[in-house]
Amino acid sequence: MRTLISILFLLAVNNIIGQKFSLEGVVQNPNEGNLEGATVFVQNTNDSITMAYAITNKDGEFSIRINAENQNKLLFRVAHLGYIPYSKEILVPESDKLVLDDIIVEEQVEELTEVFLLGEAPPVLMKKDTIEYNADSFKTLPNDKVEDLLKKLPGIEIDMDGGITHNGIEVEAVNVDGMRFFGEKNGNIAIKNLPSLVIDKVQVTDFKTDLQKFTGEESDSGTKELNLKIKKGKNKGYFGDVAGGYGTDKKYQVNANLFQLIDGKQLGVIAGSNNINLSNGFNSLPDTDTSNGYLESDFVGANFTKGKWNETQVNSNYRFSSQSRETEQKTIRDNFLPDLNYTTYSERIGSNDSDSHNANLDLKFLLEPKNKSASKRVQIANKTDFIMSNSESFNQETTQSKESNGDLVSDYTSANQAISDQYSISNNFSVTPRIGNNRDFFHIGISTNINKNQSSGKKYSENILHQKNTTNIQDQISETDNFSTNIGLNANWNKELFTGFRVIPRYSVRIGNSSNERFVYDFNTDEDSYEEFNQQLSTQNNYITTSVSPAIGLRYNYKGFRFEALGNYTNTYRKYVDKIIEERNFKTDFNFMTYSGRIRYRDDKGYKNINLNYDQNVDLPSIGQLQPVPDVNNQLHIRTGNPFLKPAINHNFRFQYQNNLAFNNINITGDAGASFVKDKIINSTITDEDLIKNTTYTNIQGDYSFNGNTAITKTYFSQNSNININLRLHGSFRNNLSLQNNVKFTAQSSVLRPSLSFRYAYDKKLDFNASYSYELNKTIYDTDIYDNNAYFVQNLQLNSTVYFFKDAFFTNKVSYRYNSRVGDAFDGDAVFWNAGLGMQLLDGNGTLTLVGYDILGKNNGYVRTVSEAFIQDSESKILEQYFMLTFSYKFGRFAGQRMDMNRRPGRSQMRRIRS
Repeated sequence: MRTLISILFLLAVNNIIGQKFSLEGVVQNPNEGNLEGATVFVQNTNDSITMAYAITNKDGEFSIRINAENQNKLLFRVAHLGYIPYSKEILVPESDKLVLDDIIVEEQVEELTEVFLLGEAPPVLMKKDTIEYNADSFKTLPNDKVEDLLKKLPGIEIDMDGGITHNGIEVEAVNVDGMRFFGEKNGNIAIKNLPSLVIDKVQVTDFKTDLQKFTGEESDSGTKELNLKIKKGKNKGYFGDVAGGYGTDKKYQVNANLFQLIDGKQLGVIAGSNNINLSNGFNSLPDTDTSNGYLESDFVGANFTKGKWNETQVNSNYRFSSQSRETEQKTIRDNFLPDLNYTTYSERIGSNDSDSHNANLDLKFLLEPKNKSASKRVQIANKTDFIMSNSESFNQETTQSKESNGDLVSDYTSANQAISDQYSISNNFSVTPRIGNNRDFFHIGISTNINKNQSSGKKYSENILHQKNTTNIQDQISETDNFSTNIGLNANWNKELFTGFRVIPRYSVRIGNSSNERFVYDFNTDEDSYEEFNQQLSTQNNYITTSVSPAIGLRYNYKGFRFEALGNYTNTYRKYVDKIIEERNFKTDFNFMTYSGRIRYRDDKGYKNINLNYDQNVDLPSIGQLQPVPDVNNQLHIRTGNPFLKPAINHNFRFQYQNNLAFNNINITGDAGASFVKDKIINSTITDEDLIKNTTYTNIQGDYSFNGNTAITKTYFSQNSNININLRLHGSFRNNLSLQNNVKFTAQSSVLRPSLSFRYAYDKKLDFNASYSYELNKTIYDTDIYDNNAYFVQNLQLNSTVYFFKDAFFTNKVSYRYNSRVGDAFDGDAVFWNAGLGMQLLDGNGTLTLVGYDILGKNNGYVRTVSEAFIQDSESKILEQYFMLTFSYKFGRFAGQRMDMNRRPGRSQMRRIRS
């Protein structure tokens, strides 16, 4: 740590040395005056390395802080879509400030789709409502994937579950060159398999559905979308890699990827195998994210894509996955009831082996008008998905329960095994004609889905009740056969009645029909066979549901504002018929109205975006919540439905604020939400003296919650340095009502979580990232039966890469977490350290890395869970320490030219800014 601090200090001192000055000026358009949103940057005249950049504000002003080092003249550039690139040489002043004369940029005479810039583009570009990152400006390791690149981009974060956010806003979709990769919306395969060095740019935009893209409708999602632009030649290219590693404790991973680009087509093949808890992809140095259990995975896939959203498009892919997972967990749970407190000690082991086949075909045809200038077009789309999977699982549990005074209440053991096969095919067909010249359109779609599931299982459970000196045994086998079909129709018409005002009538119908059989047989000790039919646990039913929903929407645009309102009437009919137990049968008819509204403001540059949303939705009771027949499948927890349940009505309010202060390289986001639930459906549980739970369901009033987030991101950039600071604050409050042993009580839970992240990259020598979060949790009860509780969780992560000699690097990933309320039987803190020492070989095509995973052996799988009725500490089996030697080899050509495998920030290249 001292060595790292010393290196940071020396690099900081190095940044101070040199001629520093502020460059200021105003960029103007000869026709419209000051030009906002222009990218202004300064380059080294010797090698065209970008030294600093800025974005002009609404008055066309810019201010750049430059460290000229030993240069006496620099190259000054201005770029903006629709304008001729501007450049001139400037002399480095002796003073600390240089003010340029007004800079006039001329509009392009012809309407071009590209603006070419000589030399490297700035690291970040603002283009209307798009933020574009230049990938070459961010240093990555030779064998890094896209996921590693994304983590280095200002404002982008990836959490432990793989969720991506940009400035705190969820990223809903990831595309490659404007197209889905392997048919995935979340882009998981793309970011874990594509090499980072083949990415040219990462574009961040508001997420739009395919329908919104085709019709030109504005996004209303409130989420973001990433587009990964791959480096291309003029004609075609291919690239890929092969990698493998073997380590201690027989740990291994192998992977191969091949991707080809041919005139707007994408072809990809991926394959791999590992036993280090990766579902797919290759990771030479895993992150310090604890993964529960042991996972062995084999996978292979192929993908073909042609065409983007605005042209005829074909996407087809196939994926096969075979996984074997083992889990093991120990838990201690303190249970709190109004008239009884007790503790359970549990141990669980489990395994699951599964194979799955996934295939889909997505076709979109565009019918263009004979008159190319006309806006009338028709899109015909059809998407088919097929899934076939089978699995075999086993789990075993032992649980001992004691009263608070230590008296033994029960000993429970169970063992379950199951084999299942599942088949699913779905199809979505739609036609969307654009009508007239005002972006009017009509859309109609038909969806179908067919599912079939077959399974067989064996279950044994034994519950010894010590106070009654009795033993209850369940020893059963079961056979299940389920088949369901669903069909839906939806249509909407989007029509402009007068300038800025639109009416949007909608209509949807959903019809579902399912036949389900589950036959359970108890073990007969006399006959030594499973032949006693268990009527209470068996079912042979038919379930029909229909939903009809007409709606009307209104929209009005006025300058930067948009006003929207939607009213929706829904009729949902349900009919359930069971041939074995008639008491399960029911017939319901729900009728309800829902409303939603939105006010949105966005400035003409897309920098500032403010949304105020109201949404009302209805949660209908499930089948099990309505059936007044005890479900005794689990002898420790018996559930009985309530046929008199009402639907729960949710009222949700959300305020969202985004402001990109491009002039200052600052991005500010914030959101606040409130939710109020009428007739919330909750569990009403009674636990008897033998700790057997009996649960039914009821409606309750008074449930509400609030939450809010804010984030501020600041970026500094110079010729050799890149600094990114991100400050976040999350807060939430929930008023949660519960019923335990006929006692109604309220738990008010609050969470406050500030966090800070810092990234510093210096030239080709160092990349350092640190993040810290502190989470304070409090729960206050309105009754003396329960004790209020509070605890905090701290998380610290340190990631660093040091580059030395010519082609060597040393990478460290360290995380520390502490939970103040983990029980005495568990360790409340954990240190997780991964490291890799590597070197590039074979002219930069190969990379050899020695990896250490959990070097200190201090990582653990301890987790604390707190609710209104219990506090649980658990320890899960995790991937343990190993050391591995990995080797990867990269290859590729673009337009007949060998792909550059040694990407370095700041290299002089031809760059293009696409509109």
